[in-house]
Amino acid sequence: MKVSEEYQPLSLPEKCEETPLRRAIHLLGDTWVLLIVMNLLQGSMRFNALRTKLGHISSKTLSSRLKLLEQLGFVQRLAFLEIPPRVEYHLTAQGRELGDVIAAIEQFGNKHLSDSVVATTREACPVTVEENAAVENVR
Repeated sequence: MKVSEEYQPLSLPEKCEETPLRRAIHLLGDTWVLLIVMNLLQGSMRFNALRTKLGHISSKTLSSRLKLLEQLGFVQRLAFLEIPPRVEYHLTAQGRELGDVIAAIEQFGNKHLSDSVVATTREACPVTVEENAAVENVR
């Protein structure tokens, strides 16, 4: 896909490119990362179970995001010596702290963006982390 010449991404001074804030914004700006963390907040999950809960994510994308989260110390991968092999992913203490960030984003959205939510969207999508968990428990 060719980027239009009209669109020019905001460029920051070179010294600002790799600040902790920029890295945090980049990490939190990835929808899949947030959705993975939200699901793992409910407990350990196997790869295919997580992929099923996430819906339209490819195995490659899920694998790459889990590896990134593992490298950053937010997710731990546990491999069990069984046949067939079993691998589970769970959040580390550091990863569970992302739950606080997600809750803050949710609180901000409820406070400042709730008027723009259409009623039909609310019915189709759980509005809060708690509602999401309740919907998942019913399934």
